[in-house]
This record gives sequence, C-alpha cells and structure tokens, in this order.
Amino acid sequence: MCGSKGGCGKSLLARNILVAAGQSGLRAVGVDMDRQGTFMKWSERRKKARLALPECVPTEVFSARITEWADVIAQVRPYQIAVVDTAPSVEENIASVLSLCRAATLVIVPTGTFHDDLESVIPWMKTLTEQGMKAAFAINRVNTRTRSFTQARATLLKYGAICPVEIPQLEDIHQPSAKGLVVLDYEKSKGGEPLEAVWSYVRREISL
Repeated sequence: MCGSKGGCGKSLLARNILVAAGQSGLRAVGVDMDRQGTFMKWSERRKKARLALPECVPTEVFSARITEWADVIAQVRPYQIAVVDTAPSVEENIASVLSLCRAATLVIVPTGTFHDDLESVIPWMKTLTEQGMKAAFAINRVNTRTRSFTQARATLLKYGAICPVEIPQLEDIHQPSAKGLVVLDYEKSKGGEPLEAVWSYVRREISL
C-alpha cells in the first residue's frame, strides 16, 4: 500500500489483505514502514484479541524503515505474500519508495473521492506508471450514490487502473481494528463481501 496522502485507507487495506491471505492458507507477513505504526499497533492488539478468539487467524507484522527496503525484500522471501504499509510522505525518501515499488508485484494506491484526495494520488500514480510499475487505485470510504464518487472514478480511470471493488463507508469495516480485528474475522458481516472481493482481485493480479 503506497500513496502520497494520509487517511486514505492504506492500513485498513493492509490488515484486511493480510488476514485474508492467512485465511486462504498462505504464508503471509505484514511490514509497517509508517512512523505512526498503525499497522504494527493493530498487530499487537490482535495478539491480545486472539487469546479470547483463537479461531481468528494469527498474523505477523514487523516494522522497518523505508530506507531499509532492500533488507526487507530479503527478509520476506520465505513468505508467499508480503503486505507493506508505507508512510504517506513518499517525497521524503522518494528514491527508496520507488525502489520498493519497483520490487513489488503490485502497488495499491488507496484514495478517497474528494478533490484533495485526487490532487494528491493522481501525480503519484502518474509517477508509478511512467516508470513501468504495476499499480492500481483502490477507492475507499465510498458512497456510490454520490456525484463525487462518479466523478472521482471517471477521473481516476484517466490515469491508471482501478480495483473493480469499492470499499464502502461502513462502521462494520472500520470499527474492528480497535480490537485488533478486521471485518473478515466476522461471519456474514455486512462489510465483509467487498473486502473479500478486494482480496480476490489482489490475489489474481499477483498470480497467487
């Protein structure tokens, strides 16, 4: 997960994809490269949550600096999938960020639907695609009935691929993280289906 704007859902997607991979029986690991440590803190909460809910798949997350990207690549080789949550300030270490993205099979660029979101993520997507990297937008916190969504999707399509599944603005999706869980930990949750579909898309795109 890599984007130039905070609050667009990088950590949300990272933890759901990591859990989905584990539920699929894959050897998966998460890497938190954001100094805020949102992904890592969620992982620590999950360890405690599993004491009461051992049926939830275990997850492994470690923290690293973006400048250590080459060491991280070597460290995750034993796994089938590594889910990396980067910091939003890509400009601070642009060379390292681009090197990491170049090594990735797929770069997901989460975004909202408002002008501030698009103004930030579109130039970043242009940078990725111009350098030949495989990348796709993922639209988060969506209300598909709004004009802003329709306009945003049309605009984003001009600059890059889009994950065909939007992530709706639902408490079922965003609330479980406080307990170290994700929506995919709950059976028949209202928000589970779109996240399962996002995982299906990612899995197909990375040929797993």
